Amino acid sequence: MDKVAILGLGLMGGSLGLALKARGGPRIIAGYARRPETRAEALRRQAVDTAHADPAEAVRNADLTVLCVPVLSMPALAKACAPGLPPGCLVTDVGSTKALLTAEIRLSLQGTGAVFVGSHPIAGSEQQGLEAGRDDLYAGAMVVVTADGQEPAGAVERIRAFWAQLDARVRVMRPEEHDRLMARTSHLPHVAASLLAATVGRTGAAEQMGLFCGPGFRDTTRVAEGSPEVWSDILQSNREFVMTELSALKDKLDEVLAIFAQGDRAALRRFLDDSRASRQTLRATMNRPQQQRGTP
Repeated sequence: MDKVAILGLGLMGGSLGLALKARGGPRIIAGYARRPETRAEALRRQAVDTAHADPAEAVRNADLTVLCVPVLSMPALAKACAPGLPPGCLVTDVGSTKALLTAEIRLSLQGTGAVFVGSHPIAGSEQQGLEAGRDDLYAGAMVVVTADGQEPAGAVERIRAFWAQLDARVRVMRPEEHDRLMARTSHLPHVAASLLAATVGRTGAAEQMGLFCGPGFRDTTRVAEGSPEVWSDILQSNREFVMTELSALKDKLDEVLAIFAQGDRAALRRFLDDSRASRQTLRATMNRPQQQRGTP
């Protein structure tokens, strides 16, 4: 690819530019950000070669455009790009939900000749902004590329190859399947961490309670420090699957409450044993090398 445009220069977009630079290529990386300070910092850090205040200018003559803004902002940003998008330009994103996004971005791109194929790098940090960007954010990460059969021949493979060049592990699946899986493995844990932080710090006692919070609290609530702007978009755009997973969590909580109410020590031990075994199995799967390609 000769030119890649990155729209949004926070953690994900900034890291993408740094990763591409570290691996030698494309010839031009163009960036878009609303704030002049962010554009200046992206140029200073050499995450991009050119920085633009107009998204249509950033994408002009681009072979690939990557949307790196909060999920619900992406369709409007794609529409703002339309005047500059060349026919045949591939458009992808880094959003954590896919079904709603795919439908809305395709509407935004109608008449441009550009092609949207969704992506979700399962990477990131509770840290925010370009300052937290690093060139190895995507190395070893799982990236889900979504396809529903409406893409032109070769488009999905080109997006898969783009992420593979950043040393990511890539799987291809349908948008709805992606959203169902992410509701359980990512969106539910974020809500659960937020609930735990809110519960421990309830009734204005957060400052006092903090004196007695140890590594357990720190580790189980870390992701609750993620950007509320980003996460409110994610959860709202996948709310039906998230509600299903929250109902499952509520059922488990009701089971544990019943165990305590009954004073059933054996049942409590079984719950803790089963939970420990589940975590060990999930952790082992996380660390296992994955097949590089799935089936749309």
